[in-house]
Amino acid sequence: MAPGNLAQRIHPGVDSHVSLLEGGHLLGISVSAGTIAISDLRMMGLIFKKESASDVFHQLIPWTTAGFLLMIITGTLLLVSEPIKCYNSVWFRLKVLFLFLAGLNVLIFHSSKIYRHIHEWEWAADPPRAAKMAGWISLISWGIVIIAGRTTAYNF
Repeated sequence: MAPGNLAQRIHPGVDSHVSLLEGGHLLGISVSAGTIAISDLRMMGLIFKKESASDVFHQLIPWTTAGFLLMIITGTLLLVSEPIKCYNSVWFRLKVLFLFLAGLNVLIFHSSKIYRHIHEWEWAADPPRAAKMAGWISLISWGIVIIAGRTTAYNF
C-alpha cells in the first residue's frame, strides 16, 4: 500500500475499485481527447475537408462531453484516493497546468470572432490562421496532459 493512499487505508480491499477508476479515467481520456483531436484537425483543415467544420463539431460534441465528464469524475475520485502522491508529483502539476491551458484555449476560441463567424470559413480549404492556431494549441496541450498524466500514474 502506497503511503498517502487514503482509500486503501480506509478500505484495505479497495484496489479493484481503484483499478476500475483508472480504467474509466483512461476510457474518458481516450474518448474526449480522440474527438477533440478530430475537431482540431478539422479546424486546421487537415481532415474531413468535404465536411463543414460546424457539422463535424456538432456530431462530436456529445461524445466529447461524455468522455470529458467521465474523465473529470474519475480523475477527481483518483485524486481524492491519492492526494499526497498527486500533490508531490511535478507531473501531476504539469498535467493540471496544461488541462487549464486546454480549457482556456476552448473558452477563448468559442468566444472569439473566428468562431462566431464560422459560417464564413467552415467550407474553406485553408481555414483562418486563428482557427489553425487554436487547433495546434489544443493538440499540444492535450498531448502534454496525457503524457504527464501517464507519467503521474507511474510515480516518476
